[in-house]
Amino acid sequence: MTTYAIVEDGKVTNTVDWDGKTDWQPPGGVTAVALPNGSSATIGYAYDGSIFTPPITTVPTPTLAQKAQAALAVGLSIASTGTPALNGTYACDALSQSDIIAIETSLSAGKGFPGGATTFGYPDTAGVMHSFSAADFTNLAAAVRDFVYGCRAVISGASTTLPAATATIA
Repeated sequence: MTTYAIVEDGKVTNTVDWDGKTDWQPPGGVTAVALPNGSSATIGYAYDGSIFTPPITTVPTPTLAQKAQAALAVGLSIASTGTPALNGTYACDALSQSDIIAIETSLSAGKGFPGGATTFGYPDTAGVMHSFSAADFTNLAAAVRDFVYGCRAVISGASTTLPAATATIA
């Protein structure tokens, strides 16, 4: 059994297996070309009369909104000038945002960190725990807030400028 490429206007539009004995003709207006053994030519390939060429595949350029969604998925890189041990990339997914908001709300209300601690361990995206003071955590929360707001503004079409993926905090 031989595989034939059905070629129409220089493009493979189908392939058929034919035993060469059964009565068969390619449809009108197309050409059947026997594929060499091991050929990978299939629908979409170009044919110039002697060579099959794979189609050129292009990766679509992501939209600005898709770039903003990807930025949220990657997280925000924090560089702390006052406490370099806080440097890291922090998650900005919905659960992480909720955690950060809850802790920051508690700090703003004068309730402190969970459990009454004076510092709080919060993980970066690699799972490394960083010890935050109340002031440092407030700075992290503000940076994440601004980053998330900037990404959401792009996603909604209200902005055409992606926020920086890195923020510097004190």
